[in-house]
Amino acid sequence: AKVAGYASVYLSYLSQAKGGVRTSFTLTMLDDQGNVHATRQIPGFIFGEKETWGFSDFVEKSKLRSSCLLTIRCVLAVIKEPPSECKSNLIVDPPPELPGRLHRALKNGTGTDITLLVGDREFRAHKFILVAQSPVFEAQLFGLMAQKDIRCIKVVDMEPAILEMLLHYVYTDSLPPCGEDNYDTATMQHLLVAADRYGLDRLKVMCAKRLCENINASTVTSTLALATHHYRDQLKEACLKFMSSSREAMDAVVVTDGFQHLIASCPMLDLQKNTVEKVTIQRK
Repeated sequence: AKVAGYASVYLSYLSQAKGGVRTSFTLTMLDDQGNVHATRQIPGFIFGEKETWGFSDFVEKSKLRSSCLLTIRCVLAVIKEPPSECKSNLIVDPPPELPGRLHRALKNGTGTDITLLVGDREFRAHKFILVAQSPVFEAQLFGLMAQKDIRCIKVVDMEPAILEMLLHYVYTDSLPPCGEDNYDTATMQHLLVAADRYGLDRLKVMCAKRLCENINASTVTSTLALATHHYRDQLKEACLKFMSSSREAMDAVVVTDGFQHLIASCPMLDLQKNTVEKVTIQRK
């Protein structure tokens, strides 16, 4: 079935062979610059003869007008069955549809009853979803000090792009597509702060994981300061481990602008003493 305002993408099984074929596949739409506009995954599906499966709401059509050339990339895996596998196991559960439908409701504004104001942007949302995911939103909307029939919340000290990513997570339990490259460090740092602010513990872990994957001499000081202030012990440990891994790593860190700021803002770390001593011991 078609969904108004969306482009559909489907994968068809054209073989005349009898019997089902177990597959998993990922469909990705890229523009002529290699940027990802949409990506969806089917972790397991059995294709029967001439059967088609995909997404009726794969990507918003409004996103397609900005590029003169679009590419659909399909990564397909055919999963061979063990000879003894019971045929009843050929039927697998389809992937969850609720996150996609909730995200579509967020984008379309269907049934929204609250407006979040940040900078010069307005985001329409649904109170019950915000409340279900965030104890902070619950207190703002239904707590003892909440205004009656509140229709608008002003969000301060946050960029619109970060709030947009946070809402994407609230509605889908996932981060928005980031393209071929990983999320940049600054974005993940700001999103971790926002997640901490709204009590989204799982999102904090997801941000911390991506920050760990991108630790280097130019990012480690700001990431360590963030981990210290927001009580992410594993992220803090990863930063200290990088800095104490070698004399070369420490030398590269101490010449950055962020190192002295880190010492001043986080005196409890005692970096100049403890971390340098660790490097010296390892070099002996």
